[in-house]
Amino acid sequence: MAPPSIYGEPKIRSENGSVFLEVIVTGADPAKIQWFFGADELEENEFLKFSHSDEGGNRTKFVAEIKDFDKPLAGEYKAVFASADGQNHSTFNVTAGNAPDFHDKPHIVQRDNGNVIVIKVRAKSHLEMKAEWFKDEKPVKFTDRVKAVVKKDDKDKDGYQFLLEITGPQKDDEAKYKCVVKNSEGQNQQSLNLVFD
Repeated sequence: MAPPSIYGEPKIRSENGSVFLEVIVTGADPAKIQWFFGADELEENEFLKFSHSDEGGNRTKFVAEIKDFDKPLAGEYKAVFASADGQNHSTFNVTAGNAPDFHDKPHIVQRDNGNVIVIKVRAKSHLEMKAEWFKDEKPVKFTDRVKAVVKKDDKDKDGYQFLLEITGPQKDDEAKYKCVVKNSEGQNQQSLNLVFD
């Protein structure tokens, strides 16, 4: 018997915010598949799902689904297949397309002697983009006191400032805040912890 062989071309496809890495292999033991990102072996979690299906003729289709794909997840992925007679591998270079870029770290700005706290994120994109705000991983509830503001970035013609303004900050406003900026080609995110002295 020979080591596993790759059948056809490995595929990368995106759908509904997920990226799928697919490869069909002849003669591989499905129990021995390993997926890597760079040098790190990957394990399944809520954002990463592995599956395989029997394609007939001793062929197996292996799939890795990367959910909520955004720029930090771009790079080289590798699938390593094995059988009793050796191993083989397939590499996938996953690019993030033209997802939004950040051109600054997130900042906290105080106004009105500390009565208003603003979390400021600066992002740019050649495509229309929108921002979503999260507080401790849950969508921020906007009120008269907590507002999201978008304005053109005066320093960059393709840039926007996404602001979360909190008026009359209270102890329960302390949290990890995340801003997810999306366009039609992908998404990117920044987060920071808001803590009052």
